[in-house]
Amino acid sequence: MTGPRRRTVLQGSAAVGLGTAGATGLLGTPARAAAAGTDPYEESVRDARMIWERPPEAGHDAPCLGDGSLRVQVLSGATPDRLAFVVRGADETWQSAAGGLVLRLAGTPTAHHWQLDLWNAELTATITTTRGRVRFTALVPHGRALLVVRLTTEGAESAAAWEPATDTGAGHPLPYQEDTRAAVRVLVAGGDAAAVRRALAAAGGVDTEHRRWWHDHYRHGFLSVPDRTVQRFYWTQIYMSAAALRRDAPVTGFGHPLLGTTDHLALDPVVAATAHRPRTASHSHLYGGLPGVGSKGGRAPDPISGWGLPAVEAAYRAGMDVRILRDRLHPGLRKAVGFYTHFLVAESDGRLHLPATHSPSYADASDATYVLALLRWALTALIDSTRRLGLTEAGLDRWRDIAARLTPYPSGPDGVLIGRQVALTRSHPYASHLLWLHPLREQLADTGLARRSYAHWASMRDSWHGSSYVTAAGLAAATGEVSEALSHLRHFLAGLGGGGLYRPGRGEAGDETAVSVPLGAGQTALDLLLDSRSGTLRVFPSTPPEWPQATVAGMRAPGAFLVDAARSDGRTDWVRVRSEAGEPLLLDHGMEGPFEVLDEQGRPRPWRSAGPRTVRVALTRGETVVVVRPGQRPTASPRVVEAAGAPRAWGLSGKPK
Repeated sequence: MTGPRRRTVLQGSAAVGLGTAGATGLLGTPARAAAAGTDPYEESVRDARMIWERPPEAGHDAPCLGDGSLRVQVLSGATPDRLAFVVRGADETWQSAAGGLVLRLAGTPTAHHWQLDLWNAELTATITTTRGRVRFTALVPHGRALLVVRLTTEGAESAAAWEPATDTGAGHPLPYQEDTRAAVRVLVAGGDAAAVRRALAAAGGVDTEHRRWWHDHYRHGFLSVPDRTVQRFYWTQIYMSAAALRRDAPVTGFGHPLLGTTDHLALDPVVAATAHRPRTASHSHLYGGLPGVGSKGGRAPDPISGWGLPAVEAAYRAGMDVRILRDRLHPGLRKAVGFYTHFLVAESDGRLHLPATHSPSYADASDATYVLALLRWALTALIDSTRRLGLTEAGLDRWRDIAARLTPYPSGPDGVLIGRQVALTRSHPYASHLLWLHPLREQLADTGLARRSYAHWASMRDSWHGSSYVTAAGLAAATGEVSEALSHLRHFLAGLGGGGLYRPGRGEAGDETAVSVPLGAGQTALDLLLDSRSGTLRVFPSTPPEWPQATVAGMRAPGAFLVDAARSDGRTDWVRVRSEAGEPLLLDHGMEGPFEVLDEQGRPRPWRSAGPRTVRVALTRGETVVVVRPGQRPTASPRVVEAAGAPRAWGLSGKPK
């Protein structure tokens, strides 16, 4: 085997059920709070560790260490006797020239064994050479923006030495210093020389703090499904969200919803920016996006996605932080909607229409579906935010009138068009004209229109690349095409090859693409298990029949709800929802037949029916409700479900090994 591979199966196929009742109540506590007995979090994350049996030659296949401020990739050097430690700071992109260090071995390697331990966020390696053996452990202690490597040698490999990387194009050398302690050589690199000296003096004490942070990080958002490829990929993305995602990344488009869903809002750039310095929007960069001009004035982004308003709204909904609503979302929505109101034209049909704009990566069109969908979403969000903030807005009646009169999406026999009289006639890798279906999840009266639109786009795949399959999986899940959704997701995972850490697809580029696309795929996997973007919290809404068992725990849903749920034999067993904000809960629990609605102590509690399998429950802040099938009881800790079949390993080529 020549590349990174995975552990085969969890030892023992039985799931880890961890009790029911406890001192806090008959129905247990939210999963994050319980940590007794066998630890399902540690078991699952350790199972996702990755192994290399030769050093990777390309960055996208290399193990990555980091803390969001410093990112380190380890790969083969210019010659077999050299290993490159490529180091990038917070202000350096994946494509920028990077400094680093080279470990020069004394002999020629004859065997490699590297392991990226996700649970402890450490890379360990054993390298056998013609002159001895080298072992090292490398980590980026969380919050320190420094690389620490501990090295031991055998035989003539005592001559192995560190040297600065040359010909990298980096503007300045990387500060580093090495010390030997009890036959262990300790190297610290990064920051400045003073920071390196301080860290080297304290290097022995960083591990406990580092591991404690990472172990807590993994206890937010648990997933277990029979498909171990999907499960392991999920945990690699939870790792990458903290190791490689830049904290100061610009907020555009839809951001990284996985951070909110898995209860990692502290890592979301939206939340970080709001906590420190609220940003105001301006129109100075939008000259190319003027309606009526289209792409002739350049292809600058529209204000709604350009300012990342959907990402801001998602962060607000996940935590219901009024600061995000008041300081960022509402002002941004007012300006974005105000921008478009100057260009809307009332025509003889009584509807409001848009002059030509550019539908991304396809064509110019009047009434472009992409822009109409964003504007319709922004109007709805603006009206809702005005209500939530209790504001008296002079433009409120105008916004309601625009929302009511905005023209429907142009459509034809094959579904929704790119724009008025502009049909989809060739392969389109981004499906930007379908964002109303996913990720906006707008509900149309004609449900068949959504299926026809998705099917037509998916029938032409010549220009698809990695992110296209992620988009396709989300669209298929939104239309109820569950098997297709899983097929698209598996296709994407097979194409990663390097183990699922990061890799831009064919035809894709950009600093964040390599990280954001896999993070989006992680969210798509969750969409098969939880969905609440339509206003109803739906549990196991599109779960494939190949996953008759599934567990989620500590997942965050819009409205600041924390959700635990379990499924067995193809049926939902129980759902537990805790409210952090006191929002009303509309829950589609998915249970056929009788069910009970209970409080945290197992006592019946009031609820109202809102349709088949759907209940409406009034919750106060901090209150928990449990919906359960008769004879079932929630566990206090999440359950690792049984693996289905022998999991496949991933090699650098992306083919099963």
